[in-house]
Amino acid sequence: VADDPDCKIELKTFHSEIVNDHKALKKEQDQYVDIPIIRKVDNAMVQRNYLQIKKDIKDIIYAEKERLLNDIELSHLVIKK
Repeated sequence: VADDPDCKIELKTFHSEIVNDHKALKKEQDQYVDIPIIRKVDNAMVQRNYLQIKKDIKDIIYAEKERLLNDIELSHLVIKK
């Protein structure tokens, strides 16, 4: 059960009340303007970016592993199973 500002719940397990000025909030929300579209983004573009980021992360991990393994002073930091 959620609190509705117009329908108070007398018996509840916590005792708090959020006081909002609903008229002021409505007035503010009515003045909102849409964010301008900079460019059109489709699902394929999002998927390509996701896959590119995933590949970049794998490349960074591989490069760092190699760097650690090939450096005598750092190789002890690698846990070998």
